[in-house]
Amino acid sequence: MQIVLTNDDGYDAVGLSAAHRAIALLGNVHVVAPLHERSACSHAITLRRPIVAQQRTDGPYESLHVIDGSPADCVRLAVAELFAAPSGDADNEHASVSEPPCPPIDLVVSGINRGANAGVDTYYSGTVAGAREAAILGLPAIAISQAIRNDVDTDWDTTAKVAGKLIRILIDERLPGPGFWSVNLPAPIPPDALEHIRRVPVASQPMPMSFEKTACNDGKTAYAYGASYWQRETEGPSDYNAIRNGHIAVTAIPLFGRF
Repeated sequence: MQIVLTNDDGYDAVGLSAAHRAIALLGNVHVVAPLHERSACSHAITLRRPIVAQQRTDGPYESLHVIDGSPADCVRLAVAELFAAPSGDADNEHASVSEPPCPPIDLVVSGINRGANAGVDTYYSGTVAGAREAAILGLPAIAISQAIRNDVDTDWDTTAKVAGKLIRILIDERLPGPGFWSVNLPAPIPPDALEHIRRVPVASQPMPMSFEKTACNDGKTAYAYGASYWQRETEGPSDYNAIRNGHIAVTAIPLFGRF
């Protein structure tokens, strides 16, 4: 398989490394990740300036492109430019013959995000947007997020192992229409993780908001966002309730309305 791996935490994030370990044996993994953290950037794309891309060879990945843009930018560049087959005429004497055509991309994985992307975060998340952009371009895609709790140490090796098993399960499942998979792992991940998979919808209840208000010297007012992730109330089966109760939330997300 030819796999593009992206995220929104940046190219040097521990979750990206865990994701790479999760899928390394599935095929050729091409990491195309943001230069800077782009958490909560949603589906932003860069239009008003050129996107700067740099191929790096000084890191742990065999194939790494660092992009000064969003996760959606990363996927768009990967598909349209970085790993696109040459479009020149093979019979043209000026056509390049130095490089073989690039094989098509088989899968896009986005993550592993440091923090859950359940409920309304599905719409805010740059990680989820990376998978959504792939789906828009007609590619199979999976977004993976690891919930974080202050009182629980994150074992990224366990996260990588469980994520790898889940990806192998999901790539063999065909969605009933255009869309992608979103996976949220609980904190901590239970020892018998695959027995705790829950197929659930996105939680629809909004997360409560709170802002700390500070007066600035110039007469302006600053508002710092400070809501607690785990204090929202939801009803019925959902991705949020699943991870709050220690289960793995697997959600099929349609591109257009519902399946």
